[in-house]
Amino acid sequence: MGHSKASKANTHARLVAAAAARFKERGVDGISLSDLMKELKLTHGGFYKHFASRDELVTEALDLALNESGQAMRERLFDGDTPDIAGFVDFYLDEAHRDGRSAGCAVAALAGDVPRKSADVQTQFRKQIESNLETLSEALQRGGSAEAARSTALLVLSALYGALIMARAVGDSPLSREVLRTVRKQVLDLAGGVKKPRTRAKVKKAETARR
Repeated sequence: MGHSKASKANTHARLVAAAAARFKERGVDGISLSDLMKELKLTHGGFYKHFASRDELVTEALDLALNESGQAMRERLFDGDTPDIAGFVDFYLDEAHRDGRSAGCAVAALAGDVPRKSADVQTQFRKQIESNLETLSEALQRGGSAEAARSTALLVLSALYGALIMARAVGDSPLSREVLRTVRKQVLDLAGGVKKPRTRAKVKKAETARR
């Protein structure tokens, strides 16, 4: 790849990544193209060298945000010899995740926007939620039936998404912390999650995320 093509590809990737983060922070309609380009120190007119329309950027940015969230979920669940359901729930219902919208779960961050968007956008979310259900069902099955694992996964995932949305909606408050704490306990009871001992590195990472 020549220098100019590599530079264009790099700028394209930066635009998609920045849009994905800002959409999770502010909603799909929460940032204008001019503000996004200004943030990246690019000219507004330069946008059309990369995308035919804003909708095209939205599609790519949502794909990136959803895929990254799904991959992060799988990595947290399957980071050892056995599925770490408790570790994943600990991360998901942590105050750091509540406050870190731009780097957090795309489904919870954008679920309120999607019903008002196109069928194509809803299809993107449906595919990712199906993928997330498969991942969590795999972690929960542990010798039981696939049907029972999927039913539990559907309930657990709904509780996680809903709790994070509620905790964010009421701000940093006692109620927000109560939602996170209570749903975490109920989810772990339901999933039968046994908390694995965390390594020194994991403890340090969790402490850093809370700062």
